[in-house]
Amino acid sequence: MYRGLAILVGAVAWQPKGSSAPRLVSRWSEAVPSEPVRAPRPFRKKRPQATRVGRGGQQKKLLRVIAGEARGRRLESPETLLRPMMSRVREALFSTLLSLGVFRAPRRVNFLDVFCGSGSVGIEALSRGADFAAFVDLSRDACDVTTRNADACGFGGRHAVICEPAERALARDALADRTFDVVALTPPYEEVSYAQLAQALVDSPLLNDDAVVVIEYPVELGSMPPFLGNHRQIVGLRNRRYGRTVLAFYAKRPTGQLPFDFRHDEFAGGG
Repeated sequence: MYRGLAILVGAVAWQPKGSSAPRLVSRWSEAVPSEPVRAPRPFRKKRPQATRVGRGGQQKKLLRVIAGEARGRRLESPETLLRPMMSRVREALFSTLLSLGVFRAPRRVNFLDVFCGSGSVGIEALSRGADFAAFVDLSRDACDVTTRNADACGFGGRHAVICEPAERALARDALADRTFDVVALTPPYEEVSYAQLAQALVDSPLLNDDAVVVIEYPVELGSMPPFLGNHRQIVGLRNRRYGRTVLAFYAKRPTGQLPFDFRHDEFAGGG
């Protein structure tokens, strides 16, 4: 199983300007926008995204596995327009998971990658020691590419790909006869309702107790709240900004068995 130092790359706790005082809302859902967020980003097709021109006109691959047993393996990109998670954000995501003890032996981790695109996040989890990964995406092209990428990295038999909407997948009792210890959501910012996704996570039977939930969102959203669910079923751990991208880390129904250090002050309204 992969082991490494938990180094956070360029991370800052994120609260939008003017949010130092707690924001009082009658329900947690009022702090999460129900409409898609206006957050324009450059989207690229497969060829420009997968390669860039280096010195002397040589093309260099961009999407690779960062660490672990499949370190350096190139990943194919779907033909559909997408915005893959930047490598430094992906590295920061897994550094934080390591610091939270998610991959600590003898724990066997089932990882759920929602809005998987090329599968880079879930494949990174497999490379770093996850026992199994399930991938969810609505795009058939993305699902086919993810399958090829996972197999090419040597993870055949340790993954499943589900081609359906995120909310429908999260409502299932199990995926590939499994429930999950980590779920990462990296949605297309302008095409989803973060309120609906958050509610789907609160209601989902797929998440085990102590499951870590990671939600990627744009700075334009403001800040995710420190709790999700009317009964605070999902509790904020970290809220870190990387450029114009923010990662919110939560724990679902924490039991105290993992060394979680809750930092609610990093979320707007959490002070």
